[in-house]
Amino acid sequence: MPNRTLINMKVPTYHKYGLTKAKIKKSELRDKKISDILTHHLTIGIGVVLGILVYILNYSEVQPSTFIQAVMQVFLFASMGVICVGVPAVLFKLAEMFYFKYISQKTKEKQNIKKDYEDREEFDFWKIRTDFSFWRVLDGFSFEKEVMNIFMHMGYEIDKDAFSEENPNDRIVAHEDKNYYVSFNTGKEILEINVLENLLELKDKKGCQQLKVFSQKGFGKKAKDYGKEKNIELFDINGLVKIVRSIRGK
Repeated sequence: MPNRTLINMKVPTYHKYGLTKAKIKKSELRDKKISDILTHHLTIGIGVVLGILVYILNYSEVQPSTFIQAVMQVFLFASMGVICVGVPAVLFKLAEMFYFKYISQKTKEKQNIKKDYEDREEFDFWKIRTDFSFWRVLDGFSFEKEVMNIFMHMGYEIDKDAFSEENPNDRIVAHEDKNYYVSFNTGKEILEINVLENLLELKDKKGCQQLKVFSQKGFGKKAKDYGKEKNIELFDINGLVKIVRSIRGK
């Protein structure tokens, strides 16, 4: 189960890991420089040296008669060396991959930079979900998916096969030995109690102990009063944002 922790919605800073902007930039520039050396400079350099070496070894057989001919021969052999250096190029590419995957990432500085990036990604993930407009623009499928993600982060067990035949978009989730019937509404505001009455019947039919209703458009006064009377958990967008803000690592 993914582990995303919201810690009082504090903006993450690199100072937490003893980093500075200069250190992060220096590390990125160093990685780029090493990548360029391993995949470009060394490859071309070895190719040129290899070509010239072959030229020197075979100088007696191709001995030029003029200076221009000598320059042309050196250029030709050097070019051939660069062309023939394909195998070393592959080896250096593998060396680069090995460096970035195993050696570079083992340093304490790199590990701290990685943690800083993860903190920022985690913060952005939850921050956007405290924006009311985020929930308002979701379509039905996306709204359901986001709510279910919240349940997952809160430690609920979600069975993809557990749903209501009558309302295929509703879900049944489990938490601490209790089953919850979860219903989603992205249409109009729920005003009348008959909608909730039907959901209560489905909840009992499925053997669930609690009914949770998430309505993107909210609830009318009658529905809210009925929800309190029947102990139904009603969540509009305000309620969803409160849940997000209260989440701690599960």
